[in-house]
Amino acid sequence: MIGGSLAISFKQGSSIEHAAFVVSIVYASILFATAAVQHYLFGTQVWDIGLFEQFSWLIGEGKIAAISSLRQVAPLEDHFSLLLLPLGAIYKVFPSTFTFIGLQSIALGALPAIAASLAVKRQIDARLIWALICAIVLCPYSFLVNRGDFHPDVLTIPFMIVAIHEVTQGRRWRYYLCLLITLFAKNAQALFGLGLGLYALTKGRYLRGLISIVISIFWWFLATHLSSAGGDHVAMRLGYLGDTKLEMLATLLVRPWIVFSVASPESIFLYTLGLSLPFLALLRKPALACLLGAAPVYLVNVISDSGIQRELNHHYSIPILAFLIAGCLDSLPLISVKARRIQKNVFNATLVLSLVAFLGYSRVMYFKSRYLPRLPEAVAFQSVVSGIGSQESVLASSNYVVHLAGREKISQVEKEDYQVKWPFDVIIFPSEKALINVRGRLKEVGKTKIGRTMNQVLERAKASGMSCSQPNDYVRLCRKGAG
Repeated sequence: MIGGSLAISFKQGSSIEHAAFVVSIVYASILFATAAVQHYLFGTQVWDIGLFEQFSWLIGEGKIAAISSLRQVAPLEDHFSLLLLPLGAIYKVFPSTFTFIGLQSIALGALPAIAASLAVKRQIDARLIWALICAIVLCPYSFLVNRGDFHPDVLTIPFMIVAIHEVTQGRRWRYYLCLLITLFAKNAQALFGLGLGLYALTKGRYLRGLISIVISIFWWFLATHLSSAGGDHVAMRLGYLGDTKLEMLATLLVRPWIVFSVASPESIFLYTLGLSLPFLALLRKPALACLLGAAPVYLVNVISDSGIQRELNHHYSIPILAFLIAGCLDSLPLISVKARRIQKNVFNATLVLSLVAFLGYSRVMYFKSRYLPRLPEAVAFQSVVSGIGSQESVLASSNYVVHLAGREKISQVEKEDYQVKWPFDVIIFPSEKALINVRGRLKEVGKTKIGRTMNQVLERAKASGMSCSQPNDYVRLCRKGAG
């Protein structure tokens, strides 16, 4: 009888894992499709997907010490992201912006399968596993952060979840490997490592917790020292609190309300709600340890004077998402022993809250208002850009740079430093009638300040002997020495 029950349980678990794997494939495909369409329609930015593409191109060409024309530093000097080394090798084989979009979509898309596998190991009821899958798939943050350009730390979220799970397991090699991979994404990932150490301490794994904290602090100081560009962003964005870490802490203890001078209570509330709403019905008391683990990242984001750290289309909250999913996994065994009616209520509540969160935060209407109107320009641009060689130096507008970043010398007209890099082999700008995104609204290029700058640059290009033309209604092109 017992053997039969175990067999049924195993069969059900295997079935759920297979189904979750299919969900992950579909989910990753949707994430990729939406992000790829957004990129094609000029919805991505130089900062940061363009930067990482140029970094990867330089590394792939063996120019690891070369200075980026976009960032003015060598690739590893930006946050000391060691993950750029394998990314450079991958980009060498698949030289496309879509490579980064694909990798990031796979990392986020794998979350349902990973969560289901870990839940099955804990013998959680199938209905609750599906509730967690729904929360992950409908979580607006995953959808938004994947559309918020590319960042190496997003790639590490599967490793974060596995590291949190392995805290209470005996496989130390897997735990520390996942921790190191996570840290290698950038210097600020030390905040995740610190939170992971705190989580381990609450679970009674004192040695593992202390070692994790020491490793993370060491990594923070080492990577920050070696990062001439990324630097100590935590200190920079908390500079209003004091000149030293001790002064910052003292200010927070004595005058905590000073935080509201840079972050309104409303923004903090909306940020917190957007992150947590899909998972609220699944969290119970056991999740408190995970919430403590998320605290270092969450607190830095909340008190930062940079509002982008409280926006859901940025990567700063990736560790929080990992701890929220882990918190659900810690909580679900407690719900699994409840009556099926209670489990059904939890599932229904999770589905409703997740749908509300997605509809309220996902910004799906941006495709209609910001991106689809630029489809004719995107088609016209692609017909022109295919004739620009990877060895040619290029000056372009910001949205065009993102599609041409795989080269050594490229500059954006929005940055004044392009003037000292003159001359260029190619200059490519949108026409005056083309649309450009100005603070969230589309305007004709000719009616903007940057449009007037483009016109001045084109006049200079003609005066310097470049051959300039408008190959179609949307794109203006100048070439050095062209007939």
